[in-house]
Amino acid sequence: MAAIRQRVPFRFSEGEEQEDRILDEQEQEAVIDRLREKSASSNVVYRGGLQTAIALSFFLHVLYILRSPTHSPLAVVFPEAPSGPPIPLAPLFALLQVAVHCNLSLNVLPPTHRIRQIVHARSLPPSLRPPIPLSHPATLLAPAIAPVYALLLGQGRADVLWWITTGALTTIVFLAMKWMKEEEEEITGLEKLRYTARGA
Repeated sequence: MAAIRQRVPFRFSEGEEQEDRILDEQEQEAVIDRLREKSASSNVVYRGGLQTAIALSFFLHVLYILRSPTHSPLAVVFPEAPSGPPIPLAPLFALLQVAVHCNLSLNVLPPTHRIRQIVHARSLPPSLRPPIPLSHPATLLAPAIAPVYALLLGQGRADVLWWITTGALTTIVFLAMKWMKEEEEEITGLEKLRYTARGA
C-alpha cells in the first residue's frame, strides 16, 4: 500500500487564548495579502525616512565643499573642542562622500523605480557597465577612508565625527534594507507554505 502523506496545515492564531485554527485557501490568501500590504506600506515609510536622512547629509557635505575654510559642521556641537585645520585633500574626500550618498539613494529606491531604470539605460555599454548602484558591502570601505585618515592625523573630535557620519549612515541604510528584504522573504516563505498545504 502506498504511503499516505500527512497534510501540513496552514495555521493562524489571532490571540493567545484562542486555539490555532486551520485556514482554508481563501483565508490563507487573505492573510498573506494583508501581510504583504502592511509590509509594502511600512517599506514606503522606511524608504522615505532613509531618503530624507540621505538628502540632509548630502546637502551638508555639498555645503562643506563650498565653504571656505572647510571647517567641520559639527564644530558648533562641540564648542569646547574647536575644529582644527581641515585634513589635507578635504574637498576630495567630501566629493567621495557625496558619491557614496548618491549610491545610497539609488540603493534605497525600489529596483523598478524610474530613476534606477534611467541610470541603467544611460550608463556604459553592457560589457563595460558597472553594477550601479554598487552593493552596500562594496561601499562600506569608501566612507571609512576619511575618518581613519583624520584619526591618524590626530584631528579633533568634531572633525573625526564629521567624517564618520557617512559611514554611520551607510550602516543604517544597510541594516534597514536587510530587514526589509528579510520581511519580504518571510512573506514568500508563507506563500510557499500555502501552496504546500494546498497540494498535500
